[in-house]
Formats: sequence, structure tokens, C-alpha cells
Amino acid sequence: MTDEQRALQASYQPTFGDGADLRTLLIHPELVKGVLPFANYILAESTLTPRHRELLILRTVWRARSDYLWAKHQGRGTAVGLTAQEIAAIGGRPGASFDPFEAALLRAADELHEHSFVTEETWQVLARRYGVHELMDATFTVAEMTMVAGVVNSLRLDLEKAWTTTERAMPQHSSNREIAVQLPKPRIEPVVLAQATPDIRQMLDPSGSGRNIAAVYRTFAQHPKLYAPRQILSEYIRTKSTLSPRVREMLILRIGWRCRSAYEWAAHSPAGRRAGLTDEQIRMLARPGYDGWSPADAALVRAADELFDDDAISDATWAALDGQFDDKQLLDVLITTGGYRMVSMVLNTLGVPAEPNSERFPLSN
Repeated sequence: MTDEQRALQASYQPTFGDGADLRTLLIHPELVKGVLPFANYILAESTLTPRHRELLILRTVWRARSDYLWAKHQGRGTAVGLTAQEIAAIGGRPGASFDPFEAALLRAADELHEHSFVTEETWQVLARRYGVHELMDATFTVAEMTMVAGVVNSLRLDLEKAWTTTERAMPQHSSNREIAVQLPKPRIEPVVLAQATPDIRQMLDPSGSGRNIAAVYRTFAQHPKLYAPRQILSEYIRTKSTLSPRVREMLILRIGWRCRSAYEWAAHSPAGRRAGLTDEQIRMLARPGYDGWSPADAALVRAADELFDDDAISDATWAALDGQFDDKQLLDVLITTGGYRMVSMVLNTLGVPAEPNSERFPLSN
């Protein structure tokens, strides 16, 4: 390893671990710098209790059929007090029962993974105990671990030698996973810049330009401790990854459409046009199938679909991508798609309001 890779390993190993997942990501040091600050936040620094954090993580990686992450977090769950019976129940096996609040946490993970949205009934149960920061952290925990699961599943990582894993039931997908939901009002209101503290204004507008700040950023600013590491991830994907703008926007638009994220679609349709996508290609990204795409483009669209449908890119699609991208770009395909799946899940659930004069979401084509 290079000195840079060793330094990054030393920095992130205490929280993220030193397994094949970290060692594979270290192939791409800039990605590690962009992605792991938020991973560390979710794993160790959020407002959730360690028990609730691992409960959500285990349920999410079970839903995502990630043997690697299940084995990794099974031990972490035990370390924070989850019993063997509770872990079995999280994995769909006969085991312990949970109190109504923890049952709602498990249900929230199920709903986010299946439908990119937490239902009102489940949200209200969580909101009776959790404040704004905890509600945001719980939602982001599921969304972040869904992204990580897509990465490790697609890379086909072997379990570490010392790990063991318990038997789990096979999770079943809902018959309809793509449900367009637009809340009548936000569950968490965006910060009003004129009423914000100086620190929040500085965080949202570092240059003091006075420009309009999008609702997504003003919503996330309700949780400043979360905002900073998440912004590092966002800026990496949008400005520092190895993918061309056109490839990036194709992946973002397709996963945003699959997650039925009206906000994400409205934000990135204009960005897609600026990146070179035609109006017809944008319409094609909002319809099933791959007709009309070149083989190279079809592989990208199919990769986004497979990550949504199966939490992993298939061997055939990976081979098609491997013919046009190097290892760093392949990792960026995974992080871009998973990162915007994460954001779409959160935007839907928090009810981030659309920007003025936004493009309408294409419900059907």
C-alpha cells in the first residue's frame, strides 16, 4: 500500500473495520476520503443509541441479502447487547419479540428498503420518542447501509476468516416496490435562512453570496452534526468522482426514478441535459426496459435497476461495465447509484418540498 492508503486505513479502521470492504475501497483513495466520513458518522457518531443503530443496520443488511455485512454486524450487535434470539428475529427467524418502538424501527427499515419511504403510521410511532435529529439519523442509517450493501454485494466479498454467521430467512420483496409518494407537507421543515443562526447561515452559504439555498440543504441543516459529513459525500459524487457528468446523471436519474423521488428527478433532469443527455434519453430513463440504448448505456441503466431490485450488480452486467470502466470508475458507479438511492429514500421520507417551477415527476410512460 502507498503511504496515503496506509494513512487512510489507520484513520478509518477503528470504526469501519479493516476487512476486505475497506481494503477494496482503498484502491480508490479519493473515494475513501469522500465516502467514509459519513460512514463513520452513521456507525459511531449519530444520535442513536448503539442498540438502535445496530438493530437498524442488521435489519437493513438482512433485507439487502448481504452475507458480508450481516456477519460483520452480527458481532457488533452482540457487543451492544442484542441477544442471539433478537438477532435471529431481526433475520426473519423465530426468536425474541420487540417492544412496539423497536418493532417500528424494524418496520421503518423494511419500508425504506422496499418502498424508499416510511409510512405515516410508522413515522408517528418513531416521532413519539425520537426528536428531529434521531428521526433523521434513523432514516439515514437505513439508507446509508443500503448503499454499502449494494457495494459489497456487487464486489462479491468473501467473509473474513474469523467471522461466523447465523442462519437467516430469505427476505421477500413486495409485489409493488415503486410507489410514488408526495407528502402534503414536510415532516421536517427546511431551515428559513433569514431566521437561522449565524453558524447555520455560514454552513449553508460559506461565501456569504446571499444566493437561494435549495430545500434539500436547508432540511439537512436542521441537523448540523449530520450535515457536514453528508455534504462531503454529496460533493464527492457530484464533483470529484472519476465518472463523466453524463454517466453520473444517467445513474442518478434512473435510481431517482426507481425510488419515485420527485425532488431528485426535478433536480437532475436539467443537470442531465447539461451533461449531454437528450430529452428523449431522459424520457427513456423514466420507462422500463433498455430499448433504444447503446450496449454501453444499457449496461449502466441495467446496473442501476439491479442495485434497486437485487442490491447487487449481476455478473453479466458487471462484465459489460468492466469493458468500459477501470476499477476506480466501477467503484464510483456503485457509490453514485447507491448514494443517490440513499438521498432519494431520505427526501421521500422527510417530505422535502419541491423547488419552485420544478419539472413534474414522470409517473408513467
